[in-house]
Amino acid sequence: MKKNQNLKLFYNQIYRKGEEKHFTSFVIESKPTSEIKEVLKQVSWKSKKVLDVGCGTGLFALHAAKKGASVLGIDFSNEAIDIAKKRRIHPKLNFQNIDAKNITEKYDVIVSIGTLEHMDNPLLILKLLKKHLNPNGHIIITSPNWTNPRGYMLLTLWFLFEAPITLADLHHLTPIDFENFAKKLNMQIAWRTFDKSWAHGTKLIEDFKRRIPNVLHEAKLPNNVNNIQNYLKWIEQHIVSLNHDLPHSGALAIYDFSVKRSK
Repeated sequence: MKKNQNLKLFYNQIYRKGEEKHFTSFVIESKPTSEIKEVLKQVSWKSKKVLDVGCGTGLFALHAAKKGASVLGIDFSNEAIDIAKKRRIHPKLNFQNIDAKNITEKYDVIVSIGTLEHMDNPLLILKLLKKHLNPNGHIIITSPNWTNPRGYMLLTLWFLFEAPITLADLHHLTPIDFENFAKKLNMQIAWRTFDKSWAHGTKLIEDFKRRIPNVLHEAKLPNNVNNIQNYLKWIEQHIVSLNHDLPHSGALAIYDFSVKRSK
């Protein structure tokens, strides 16, 4: 199985040069991001003890603290934690440069935003998080979702040509994967998807204008400008114009794991 051997180095480099220079601009343009907004909707945060795993520069952790939670944000990138400590100041908020394997306490809510797909063994991480969950607690995960036109088109390049469609993802997860995780964890799960314009709308076109030439170049595949323009035009006319408003059709998904209640 392919592994992210240098993931810590990869993220340290990203945070050192500035995350706004790496991440897709429309994904990070709003404060808070769409993922943070969806997670904040999920539970009542007041008086909750919260662990944010892979907190990055701490934006979600700050918003949860502002809603009344006591939050510990952890990340194995020391660059990210250094930035978080300088930028995100709140009396209910702390940050530590540690790996999730080294946490010792239990929490009411454990959050991990956009990190599970980078891990060598997602199920193993979820099992670890479950051990640190208080009764009636929640594990809330966000992850890219691939069951939409964007996913189908990019994964064709991945499976047929091993084209690098993302920089760090090891797994191309869908609700099916997470429902299987929940069964193995003996937990309940609720999920929904969002950011549908990125999956099959105008944001998809803007993303592909940058992404497709880069992917083809990195994969050493034919990279004809006219062909790419015609491809994008076809997508705009024959995909964007159709209705894909299905539960699984968003570009991002949020998954809420909770312990099964006895009948």
